[in-house]
Amino acid sequence: MLFQNIQPKAAWLTVNQACNFRCQWCYIQDTKYQNNNEMSFELAVTLAKISAEIGISNIIIIGGEPTLWEPLVSFNKFCRELGIKTSLVTNGFMFSNDEFFENYQKQPNDGLGVSLKAGNSYQLLKIAKFRDFEGLTKGIRRIFQNYSNASISITLNSFYLKNFPQLVKLAVECGSKTVKIDFCSPIFQNGKPVNKYIIDPLKLVSFVFSLYPELDKITHGNLVFEMNLPFCLWPEGFINLLKMKHQIISVCQMLKQEGIIFGPDGRVQMCNALFDFPIGYWNKDFNDGRSLINFLNREKVVNYYEGMRRYPLEKCQDCEWYLECGGGCPLRWLIWDPKKLILRERRL
Repeated sequence: MLFQNIQPKAAWLTVNQACNFRCQWCYIQDTKYQNNNEMSFELAVTLAKISAEIGISNIIIIGGEPTLWEPLVSFNKFCRELGIKTSLVTNGFMFSNDEFFENYQKQPNDGLGVSLKAGNSYQLLKIAKFRDFEGLTKGIRRIFQNYSNASISITLNSFYLKNFPQLVKLAVECGSKTVKIDFCSPIFQNGKPVNKYIIDPLKLVSFVFSLYPELDKITHGNLVFEMNLPFCLWPEGFINLLKMKHQIISVCQMLKQEGIIFGPDGRVQMCNALFDFPIGYWNKDFNDGRSLINFLNREKVVNYYEGMRRYPLEKCQDCEWYLECGGGCPLRWLIWDPKKLILRERRL
């Protein structure tokens, strides 16, 4: 998958690594949720200015849990004055806090993405080591009562195999008009990929395909899969059905090279999960828009991306769907052998 003249269209700012949840599949887990490892307001402003210089008009604020980042409202105000839209990815709990919510309303984000973790109190405790399910649902409902630009996403993993429809129902009951489902990918612990909570790809395909009619009904058709599995793993006609109903998005920003991710210290990452494998740093490899573009187009950096975006199998390069499929999440091939999964004949 070859892209030239690299020009990111969006930026992700990882503003902190602190979180009030302890989700066991989270990519931030290996950081130990350090409260002191967060982006300064000054660095966030600098990176926003650099992003604007290269034509980026949307910044996605992530963590950790970015609602715990004290400069959030001030940063939103700065970006609005700069002419950049911001989106916030949150677990939603802090919106149950009246003081936080009152302050947030002064400078809300242009978009809100709620990552829903549990469908009941037992599940929340087991998954996120967090007890206040009532507070969580209060916060999420408050978001949808006040902001029409919000939506819910769910990361499907092995914890949800027994009651996934219940989780999707809660998303709809909380007010989300669209439910996005993505699939858990490998995380890194001590520098090594871990797949403890990832559902085996073929089992995942069977699980999703069998539940699809129910999920489609629960969401009134307002269901979107963020696909990170090869299309050819799915039953015949399923991908085409999702495409026809506009229920699929595929190929991540790393494969398209349409985004840039900044860590709390200004490091540049190819993927959220690869925070321990930075490819460059602010004030070392770049300090303004022009030097950032030059950095991203250096041969060494391009080779990093090309290595991650290589075809899982040689036969993938001849597939008419490859530009829409990308061979799935490349991190999966650190764990699974594509030769044992990717089908010889396309079943779309």
